[in-house]
Amino acid sequence: MRFRDIAVLVDGIPHMTPIEGRVVYDFVLKTRPQEILELGFCHGVSTCYMAAALQETGTGHILTIDNRFAQDNEPSIESLLERAALSAYVTPVYAHSTYVWELMRLIEEQSLEGVCRPRFDFCFNDGAHLWGVDGFAFFLVDKLLRSGGWVLFDDLSFSPGMDMPPDTAWVRDLSDEERATPQMTKVFDLLVRQHGGYGNIRADLKWGLGWGWAQKDARPADVGLIEEIYAAQPLRSRAHVLMRHTKRRWREAKRRA
Repeated sequence: MRFRDIAVLVDGIPHMTPIEGRVVYDFVLKTRPQEILELGFCHGVSTCYMAAALQETGTGHILTIDNRFAQDNEPSIESLLERAALSAYVTPVYAHSTYVWELMRLIEEQSLEGVCRPRFDFCFNDGAHLWGVDGFAFFLVDKLLRSGGWVLFDDLSFSPGMDMPPDTAWVRDLSDEERATPQMTKVFDLLVRQHGGYGNIRADLKWGLGWGWAQKDARPADVGLIEEIYAAQPLRSRAHVLMRHTKRRWREAKRRA
Protein backbone atom coordinates (compact mmCIF):
# COMPACT_ATOMS: atom_id res chain seq x y z
CA MET A 1 0.00 0.00 0.00
CA ARG A 2 1.33 3.43 -0.93
CA PHE A 3 2.28 5.72 1.93
CA ARG A 4 -0.25 8.41 1.08
CA ASP A 5 -3.07 5.84 1.13
CA ILE A 6 -2.23 4.49 4.58
CA ALA A 7 -1.66 8.03 5.91
CA VAL A 8 -5.20 8.98 4.89
CA LEU A 9 -6.64 5.82 6.40
CA VAL A 10 -5.08 6.37 9.86
CA ASP A 11 -5.38 10.16 9.86
CA GLY A 12 -6.27 11.57 13.27
CA ILE A 13 -5.75 8.30 15.18
CA PRO A 14 -3.05 8.40 17.88
CA HIS A 15 -0.15 8.05 18.33
CA MET A 16 2.19 8.04 15.34
CA THR A 17 2.16 11.18 13.21
CA PRO A 18 2.35 11.02 9.39
CA ILE A 19 5.87 12.46 9.59
CA GLU A 20 7.02 9.66 11.89
CA GLY A 21 5.06 7.18 9.80
CA ARG A 22 6.91 8.24 6.66
CA VAL A 23 10.31 7.67 8.27
CA VAL A 24 9.48 4.17 9.55
CA TYR A 25 7.70 3.31 6.27
CA ASP A 26 10.78 4.34 4.27
CA PHE A 27 13.04 2.42 6.66
CA VAL A 28 11.08 -0.78 6.05
CA LEU A 29 11.14 -0.21 2.28
CA LYS A 30 14.88 0.39 2.38
CA THR A 31 15.93 -2.49 4.65
CA ARG A 32 13.24 -5.05 3.71
CA PRO A 33 13.02 -6.86 7.08
CA GLN A 34 11.43 -10.30 6.95
CA GLU A 35 10.41 -10.38 10.61
CA ILE A 36 9.49 -7.28 12.65
CA LEU A 37 8.86 -7.17 16.38
CA GLU A 38 6.85 -4.27 17.77
CA LEU A 39 6.53 -3.59 21.49
CA GLY A 40 3.47 -1.44 22.16
CA PHE A 41 0.88 -0.87 19.43
CA CYS A 42 -2.03 0.99 21.09
CA HIS A 43 -4.47 1.50 18.17
CA GLY A 44 -2.08 0.01 15.60
CA VAL A 45 -1.17 3.13 13.62
CA SER A 46 2.57 2.45 13.61
CA THR A 47 1.81 -1.19 12.83
CA CYS A 48 -0.21 -0.14 9.78
CA TYR A 49 2.61 2.05 8.44
CA MET A 50 5.10 -0.82 8.71
CA ALA A 51 2.65 -3.38 7.33
CA ALA A 52 1.86 -1.13 4.36
CA ALA A 53 5.58 -1.02 3.54
CA LEU A 54 5.77 -4.80 3.81
CA GLN A 55 2.88 -5.07 1.39
CA GLU A 56 4.78 -2.81 -1.03
CA THR A 57 7.85 -5.06 -0.84
CA GLY A 58 5.67 -8.16 -1.10
CA THR A 59 7.11 -9.99 1.89
CA GLY A 60 7.55 -9.88 5.66
CA HIS A 61 5.54 -10.15 8.86
CA ILE A 62 5.04 -8.20 12.11
CA LEU A 63 4.58 -9.66 15.57
CA THR A 64 3.26 -6.84 17.73
CA ILE A 65 2.65 -6.98 21.50
CA ASP A 66 0.73 -4.76 23.90
CA ASN A 67 -0.99 -5.33 27.24
CA ARG A 68 -4.54 -6.59 27.58
CA PHE A 69 -5.98 -3.11 28.06
CA ALA A 70 -5.25 -2.33 24.40
CA GLN A 71 -8.18 -4.59 23.53
CA ASP A 72 -10.50 -1.79 24.66
CA ASN A 73 -9.03 0.80 22.29
CA GLU A 74 -11.33 2.29 19.71
CA PRO A 75 -10.46 1.83 16.93
CA SER A 76 -8.70 -1.43 17.68
CA ILE A 77 -5.62 -2.68 15.89
CA GLU A 78 -7.69 -5.46 14.32
CA SER A 79 -10.22 -3.02 12.86
CA LEU A 80 -7.49 -0.77 11.43
CA LEU A 81 -5.66 -3.67 9.84
CA GLU A 82 -8.88 -5.04 8.38
CA ARG A 83 -9.82 -1.63 7.02
CA ALA A 84 -6.41 -1.37 5.35
CA ALA A 85 -6.48 -5.00 4.12
CA LEU A 86 -3.18 -5.61 5.95
CA SER A 87 -4.24 -8.26 8.47
CA ALA A 88 -2.22 -10.97 6.72
CA TYR A 89 1.01 -9.15 7.56
CA VAL A 90 0.44 -8.80 11.32
CA THR A 91 -0.06 -10.96 14.40
CA PRO A 92 -1.21 -8.91 17.43
CA VAL A 93 -0.56 -10.39 20.89
CA TYR A 94 -2.16 -9.17 24.12
CA ALA A 95 0.04 -9.66 27.18
CA HIS A 96 -1.52 -9.93 30.63
CA SER A 97 0.80 -7.27 32.07
CA THR A 98 3.88 -6.35 30.01
CA TYR A 99 5.59 -7.67 26.91
CA VAL A 100 8.62 -8.93 28.86
CA TRP A 101 6.73 -12.15 29.67
CA GLU A 102 5.88 -12.63 26.00
CA LEU A 103 9.54 -12.05 25.14
CA MET A 104 10.45 -14.82 27.57
CA ARG A 105 8.04 -17.12 25.76
CA LEU A 106 9.55 -16.17 22.39
CA ILE A 107 13.06 -16.91 23.65
CA GLU A 108 11.81 -20.25 24.93
CA GLU A 109 10.24 -21.06 21.54
CA GLN A 110 13.41 -20.03 19.69
CA SER A 111 15.75 -22.01 21.93
CA LEU A 112 17.27 -25.29 20.78
CA GLU A 113 19.78 -27.22 22.89
CA GLY A 114 20.24 -24.23 25.17
CA VAL A 115 20.78 -21.65 22.42
CA CYS A 116 18.28 -18.98 21.33
CA ARG A 117 18.03 -18.74 17.56
CA PRO A 118 17.54 -15.10 16.51
CA ARG A 119 14.31 -14.43 14.64
CA PHE A 120 13.77 -10.70 14.03
CA ASP A 121 15.39 -8.16 11.70
CA PHE A 122 13.85 -5.04 13.27
CA CYS A 123 12.35 -4.17 16.64
CA PHE A 124 10.32 -1.02 17.25
CA ASN A 125 9.97 -0.28 20.97
CA ASP A 126 7.10 2.12 21.69
CA GLY A 127 5.74 0.58 24.85
CA ALA A 128 6.03 1.24 28.56
CA HIS A 129 8.77 3.90 28.38
CA LEU A 130 10.01 2.76 31.78
CA TRP A 131 13.51 1.75 32.87
CA GLY A 132 12.34 -1.37 34.70
CA VAL A 133 10.41 -2.72 31.73
CA ASP A 134 12.34 -1.48 28.70
CA GLY A 135 15.82 -1.88 30.13
CA PHE A 136 15.11 -5.59 30.65
CA ALA A 137 13.25 -5.79 27.32
CA PHE A 138 16.34 -4.55 25.46
CA PHE A 139 18.42 -7.51 26.65
CA LEU A 140 15.60 -9.93 25.83
CA VAL A 141 15.19 -8.44 22.34
CA ASP A 142 18.95 -8.67 21.82
CA LYS A 143 18.69 -12.47 22.10
CA LEU A 144 15.96 -12.47 19.42
CA LEU A 145 17.54 -9.98 17.02
CA ARG A 146 19.52 -11.22 14.04
CA SER A 147 23.01 -9.94 13.28
CA GLY A 148 22.62 -6.72 11.30
CA GLY A 149 19.13 -6.16 12.72
CA TRP A 150 17.97 -2.77 13.96
CA VAL A 151 16.27 -1.55 17.12
CA LEU A 152 14.33 1.71 17.26
CA PHE A 153 13.34 3.30 20.57
CA ASP A 154 10.52 5.82 20.59
CA ASP A 155 10.09 8.77 22.95
CA LEU A 156 13.61 9.11 24.34
CA SER A 157 12.52 12.37 25.97
CA PHE A 158 9.37 10.93 27.57
CA SER A 159 9.13 11.43 31.34
CA PRO A 160 6.08 10.23 33.30
CA GLY A 161 5.72 13.46 35.24
CA MET A 162 5.85 15.59 32.10
CA ASP A 163 3.91 13.50 29.63
CA MET A 164 1.26 11.72 31.69
CA PRO A 165 -1.69 13.18 33.64
CA PRO A 166 -0.52 13.66 37.25
CA ASP A 167 -3.48 11.71 38.63
CA THR A 168 -2.52 8.56 36.68
CA ALA A 169 -2.30 5.77 39.26
CA TRP A 170 1.04 4.30 38.20
CA VAL A 171 2.60 7.76 37.91
CA ARG A 172 1.59 8.57 41.51
CA ASP A 173 3.39 5.42 42.64
CA LEU A 174 6.73 6.62 41.23
CA SER A 175 9.30 8.62 43.18
CA ASP A 176 9.88 12.27 42.28
CA GLU A 177 13.11 11.28 40.53
CA GLU A 178 11.39 8.56 38.50
CA ARG A 179 8.63 10.94 37.43
CA ALA A 180 11.10 13.59 36.30
CA THR A 181 13.53 11.28 34.48
CA PRO A 182 13.36 10.58 30.72
CA GLN A 183 13.69 6.86 31.30
CA MET A 184 14.10 5.77 27.68
CA THR A 185 17.10 8.08 27.43
CA LYS A 186 18.60 6.13 30.33
CA VAL A 187 17.92 2.85 28.54
CA PHE A 188 19.48 4.16 25.32
CA ASP A 189 22.53 5.84 26.86
CA LEU A 190 23.37 3.39 29.64
CA LEU A 191 22.42 0.08 28.02
CA VAL A 192 22.35 0.38 24.23
CA ARG A 193 25.33 2.71 23.76
CA GLN A 194 27.41 0.82 26.31
CA HIS A 195 26.48 -2.66 25.10
CA GLY A 196 29.43 -3.11 22.76
CA GLY A 197 27.49 -5.23 20.30
CA TYR A 198 25.70 -2.30 18.67
CA GLY A 199 26.81 0.40 16.27
CA ASN A 200 25.41 2.88 13.78
CA ILE A 201 23.84 4.46 16.85
CA ARG A 202 21.82 7.59 16.24
CA ALA A 203 19.66 9.68 18.57
CA ASP A 204 17.72 12.04 16.33
CA LEU A 205 17.97 15.11 18.53
CA LYS A 206 18.57 17.25 15.47
CA TRP A 207 15.27 16.14 13.98
CA GLY A 208 13.45 16.21 17.29
CA LEU A 209 11.41 13.03 16.84
CA GLY A 210 12.86 11.66 20.06
CA TRP A 211 13.92 8.39 18.43
CA GLY A 212 17.02 6.30 19.05
CA TRP A 213 18.37 3.86 16.45
CA ALA A 214 21.02 1.15 16.79
CA GLN A 215 22.18 -1.79 14.67
CA LYS A 216 23.31 -5.12 16.13
CA ASP A 217 26.75 -6.14 14.81
CA ALA A 218 26.78 -2.92 12.82
CA ARG A 219 27.63 -3.25 9.16
CA PRO A 220 29.97 -0.71 7.54
CA ALA A 221 27.73 -0.71 4.46
CA ASP A 222 24.90 0.67 6.62
CA VAL A 223 26.82 3.64 8.01
CA GLY A 224 24.70 6.70 7.31
CA LEU A 225 21.60 4.67 6.38
CA ILE A 226 19.32 6.36 8.92
CA GLU A 227 20.70 9.79 8.09
CA GLU A 228 20.02 9.08 4.42
CA ILE A 229 16.39 8.19 5.18
CA TYR A 230 15.92 11.36 7.24
CA ALA A 231 17.55 13.52 4.58
CA ALA A 232 15.10 12.19 1.98
CA GLN A 233 12.11 13.53 3.92
CA PRO A 234 10.44 16.73 2.66
CA LEU A 235 11.82 19.95 4.12
CA ARG A 236 8.39 20.91 5.42
CA SER A 237 8.30 17.70 7.47
CA ARG A 238 11.66 18.45 9.06
CA ALA A 239 10.61 22.00 9.84
CA HIS A 240 7.37 20.81 11.44
CA VAL A 241 9.14 18.31 13.69
CA LEU A 242 11.75 20.85 14.78
CA MET A 243 9.01 23.32 15.65
CA ARG A 244 7.22 20.69 17.73
CA HIS A 245 10.46 19.81 19.49
CA THR A 246 11.12 23.49 20.27
CA LYS A 247 7.64 23.86 21.77
CA ARG A 248 8.21 20.82 23.95
CA ARG A 249 11.53 22.17 25.25
CA TRP A 250 9.81 25.48 26.04
CA ARG A 251 7.07 23.68 28.01
CA GLU A 252 9.68 21.71 29.95
CA ALA A 253 11.62 24.86 30.82
CA LYS A 254 8.43 26.62 31.89
CA ARG A 255 7.42 23.71 34.08
CA ARG A 256 10.79 23.65 35.84
CA ALA A 257 10.79 27.41 36.42
